[in-house]
Order: sequence, then structure tokens, then C-alpha cells
Amino acid sequence: MSIIPISSFMKTILLYFTLFYFATAATSLGQSLEEQLLGKWKLVHDEGMEAFLNSLFILQQPREEYNKIVAVTNRVLENSYMDFYSLDSMTSTVIDRKDIIQDKSVWNIGKADSVITYQIRFPPYTQQSKVLKINENELILVYISQKQNIPTLKSTYKKVESY
Repeated sequence: MSIIPISSFMKTILLYFTLFYFATAATSLGQSLEEQLLGKWKLVHDEGMEAFLNSLFILQQPREEYNKIVAVTNRVLENSYMDFYSLDSMTSTVIDRKDIIQDKSVWNIGKADSVITYQIRFPPYTQQSKVLKINENELILVYISQKQNIPTLKSTYKKVESY
């Protein structure tokens, strides 16, 4: 069995390919969590909404009232976004009385614990969400209750716009 010699042209191409591969990998791995969050994320599944709709209180409502509650919940789900449009500014979906609005706020993230902190205006409070998973297409958050520091239910978002 003989070894086929590699031409200098092939060595050059192999070198360029290797350098390109490692440069690309280093760039994607080098993104900060803030940079990965940049973009518009659509809520696709929310365990809190699911638990609410399956709660005994809601299930025991008269059929007409139950259908209204489901319709409002679905409307909220269909129109819920988190839009991290800069490294410190965002909008998030909130319900102001009967209206679904995009509320602007300033956000930051704890580097040690991956917790996003931002202000909600209606009603006014500080929201915290722990990033469980993030990639170029999916973001999974766990909202941290104001009453306790224990993460509760997961919300899954799909990226619909990149910046």
C-alpha cells in the first residue's frame, strides 16, 4: 500500500479550511449571553399558562366563562414576545387591563447565575428569569417568583428575528 503525496495546493486548502473552521467555532463560542439574547423571541409554550388553564378553579368555571378564559389565554400566548433589541433595552409582553402591550424596559443579566432582571410597568415590579437553555433558535426561561427565590415554571421561546 502506498501513500499518495499531498500537493502543496491541497495542503494550502486544508490549512485554510482548518483555520476557517476554528475561527468560526471560536466566534460562536465567544458570544456573551447578552449577545446570544439579542433578537426577537416568540413565546411558544408556557407551563404557567398551562397550569392556570388546568387548575381546578378554571376547570370548574361554567363552559361559557371557561371558553372566554381560554380565548384570552390563547390571545396572550399568540402575542407574547421578548425583544432584546440592544444590550440593555428590551420590550416584553404584558397585560394592561384588557390590552396586550409591549412594555419597554432596561435589562441586565447576572454573569454568575444567568438571571435576566428587568422592570415591568403594569403592575410595577421587577421580573427575574433564569436562562436554562439558549441557542440560535430556542430560549428556555424559568421565571423566579417575587415571593421566593426558587425558579418555578418554564417558558419556551423561538427566535423570530435576529439583530
